[in-house]
Amino acid sequence: MKFSYLFIPFILTIHAAQAQKVEVGATIGIANYTGDLAPYLVLSETKPTVGIFARYNFNHTWAVTAQVNQLRISGDDANFSYNKPRNIRFRTDITEIAGVFEFNYFKYGPGVLDKRFTPYVYWGIGMIFFDPQGFYRNEWYSLRDYRTEGTAYSGITAVMPMGLGLKWMPNKKMSLECSIGYRLTYSDRLDDVSGKYPDIDKVLNEKGAIAAALTDPSAALNEGVYQNKEGYQRGNPDFDDTYFTLNLTLTYRLFTRIKCARFY
Repeated sequence: MKFSYLFIPFILTIHAAQAQKVEVGATIGIANYTGDLAPYLVLSETKPTVGIFARYNFNHTWAVTAQVNQLRISGDDANFSYNKPRNIRFRTDITEIAGVFEFNYFKYGPGVLDKRFTPYVYWGIGMIFFDPQGFYRNEWYSLRDYRTEGTAYSGITAVMPMGLGLKWMPNKKMSLECSIGYRLTYSDRLDDVSGKYPDIDKVLNEKGAIAAALTDPSAALNEGVYQNKEGYQRGNPDFDDTYFTLNLTLTYRLFTRIKCARFY
């Protein structure tokens, strides 16, 4: 029995070494999108994003992070003169779940010889849950319910997060980070625009005025006359939607006891 007590310091040392590698944190920032309603970023469509994460530092250079983010993207044809006659407007709330690998350029950490500042890059894989909404007569409607292009689609898709940033550790417990991220998605439906217009008269007769107005909002600019016939191009299916993020992050290390540095 006394012999087993000899292992207690050893076990505690292992636990401490592992614990100081774990960080948790929260992030706030902004998000923007490119897609069928925005061939390039529109600053006025910038929306907020928040998130939480847990990180495991394998060593001073490599880490893996599991994160959950909540954000909104939006777009409006009114932002571009050549899209304005189409008159589509949307917003989409996105829940993102992802895992990313991080590479620190400097030997970053809380140790005596470690750097307290480093640039870093990240790349990973994840999935998003999204729900595009369209605007009609001062109300927002879930567009997936109305099948505006005549076909159903999933509100879940894969996403590839990637980006770069800076980390700064003012003390052994806390760190501040700033990052710019890009999300390559595998869906062209984040804005509900991708293919061709269905038969608008059929939509009106079978689904009603709201469905018709969400399918072809051009009528609102033309005294109620729908401008697009069945088969007319509504979006471009050749390019998937993407979004960008700019985040500020605060992290906390779960354990901060540091072993003496090795000098060699």
